[in-house]
Amino acid sequence: MARFVMGLVGVLAFNTLALAGPGDLFTEKEKDFGVSPKGTVLVHYFRFTNTTNDTITLGQPRVSCGCVTPALSSDRLAPGESAAVIAYMDTKRIPHAGITKTVLVYVPFTSPKFEEVALKVTTVTRDDLMMSPDVLAFGNVTKGKGAKVSTKVTFTSDPKWTVNKATSTGGFVSVEATLSSRSGSIVTYDIIATLAKECPAGSWTSDVNLETSHASVAKLRIPVTVNVTAAVAASPGTVAFGNVKTGSTPEQKITIQSATPFKILEVKGADTQLTVKYDTDIAKAVHTVVIAANPTAAGGFIRTVEIVTDNKDQPSIIVPVTAKVVGK
Repeated sequence: MARFVMGLVGVLAFNTLALAGPGDLFTEKEKDFGVSPKGTVLVHYFRFTNTTNDTITLGQPRVSCGCVTPALSSDRLAPGESAAVIAYMDTKRIPHAGITKTVLVYVPFTSPKFEEVALKVTTVTRDDLMMSPDVLAFGNVTKGKGAKVSTKVTFTSDPKWTVNKATSTGGFVSVEATLSSRSGSIVTYDIIATLAKECPAGSWTSDVNLETSHASVAKLRIPVTVNVTAAVAASPGTVAFGNVKTGSTPEQKITIQSATPFKILEVKGADTQLTVKYDTDIAKAVHTVVIAANPTAAGGFIRTVEIVTDNKDQPSIIVPVTAKVVGK
């Protein structure tokens, strides 16, 4: 009897996996923007990963209301790849303020079989709420520098309105809210976001959330965007030689660049199977480093090349190097 039960559980589990569809690939399928000022453009990324063994293709999404414009970061995903359906909600195109507006985004997955996934975005717009600017956008920030940006949030329907709490969903973003002015029923707060110097390189998004004293605007969301760039960057960031025959000496070039001139002081990690050529006595904003493989035996190798610079913000850059060595 026990064996029968275990076997039945196994069959049910198999059937559940077999019935799983594209909708199960998304980390979320609904986004409630909460209360938002009339006139802002709300943006959300519905992220998903192809966890199947097949390549997935998508068609153009459609929407239930023209106030939302959908976009795809990619329309074709190999197994293991990730992408996002991006929903742009233009609140200027929502005809009536003060009511809940819900829009469905229909995303067609066209292969390996056709199935449509419905995503949902929701907001309530208000004419008596203003935000300028409507995004805390740090722009491009050099790694290790940190930065500050601010916005003004104004509510015109309550002379006693207060922002009681300000929090950030970003691990490297802190926020504070301070009263800017109070005149009659018009109250304005300064919302100041600070980006930590430790924030890693990359394009990041997060939210600042405000809790206020007025029930109709109890919670407000302010999107945060930042692009942190390395003080010194390598392009490409990795070197993959692929199949290399013993006795051959294939080369690949790497561009090392910065906003200001710098010197390459030394390169660590080279050996008899890997050589590196570079300029040592010239300070310039762009350097070309030539990495050459010189395999002596079949197999493969993995190396880590460290390029040491005199840039105080980023004194070294790590470049992984791989090769599969085959016979002559």
